[in-house]
Amino acid sequence: MSAEPAASERLFFREAIARALGEAMARDDRVILLGQDVGAYGGSYREFVGLQARFGPARVRDMPVAEAAMVGVGVGAAAAGLRPLVSITYMDFLMLGLDPLVNYGAKLRFKTGGQLRAPLVVKTTAGAKGQGVAHSQSIEAWLMGVPGLRVVAPSTPADADGLLAAALQADGPVVFIDHKRLFPMAGDVPRAAPPLPFDRAAIRKPGRDLSIVTHSYMVRVAEAAAAMQAGEGIAAEIVDQRSLAPLDIATVAASVARTGALLTVEEGQTTCGVGAEVAWRVRERFGDVRVARLGALPVPVSSNPVLEAACLPDAHAVAVAVRRLLDAKPTNDAEWRR
Repeated sequence: MSAEPAASERLFFREAIARALGEAMARDDRVILLGQDVGAYGGSYREFVGLQARFGPARVRDMPVAEAAMVGVGVGAAAAGLRPLVSITYMDFLMLGLDPLVNYGAKLRFKTGGQLRAPLVVKTTAGAKGQGVAHSQSIEAWLMGVPGLRVVAPSTPADADGLLAAALQADGPVVFIDHKRLFPMAGDVPRAAPPLPFDRAAIRKPGRDLSIVTHSYMVRVAEAAAAMQAGEGIAAEIVDQRSLAPLDIATVAASVARTGALLTVEEGQTTCGVGAEVAWRVRERFGDVRVARLGALPVPVSSNPVLEAACLPDAHAVAVAVRRLLDAKPTNDAEWRR
């Protein structure tokens, strides 16, 4: 008798992306992949390895280094009935594609009275990893207020698989944000799990003293900080937002109701950032609650590794912010970077 197949498999983050996209392409001939180096090279981060050999160059198309054109072609293809995934190697250059994405893709259903839709996924990579000022930004907060646009940022291989599967089945544009430092991460990915819903945060670690609300690679940073402080008797609850638009404020609020304090952590800027929105929504619900935000220093990200590390939140910075928040008066609002 043959053994039952395992319910999950161990995959790197980049392999989870390839699996989710490959399964969608096998299931639906309308799903195509467009972008820089997505074909023979297998993706700038090797996250599309094997897909061109499996599905052919007509469905896995290398594009010129022209992000506005890539997104524009993707929006047009989606309006014509295809389901494209457009890969933008660096989130910094998604700025070039914002006009077709925001003014056309996100508004197509509204402009046409529901006659046309744009089932488009724009996958882009955020975060700093020694590549300098124009290849290191995390600007997901820019996208959160665009009507008609969904924004997701998974932190685990399982969530990358589940959220990408959901994005590829959605009837409107989705921005799927991964992170350079997550690609080497391995984790168990269910073999037959349904797509993840867009509006569900996840409790990564239960705790009693405060709620750390974060997303993407900063979840790993928060987990490292919590492990450091466990010996001090501090039990932080870690909430992984996963979805930034829509936000799951209900899960965040339930966590803060248990702990009585909120620290938001993000790799981007705190000014008009993800944490600013989350903190205000929590304050609207609870009024007098301890709230603090932690993010990058308001400076360009350097390619010098020492300067890069100095301007971004790390486990030590999170731990310091936790101690300050727990020592603060209940009415305190603060923005701590170091």
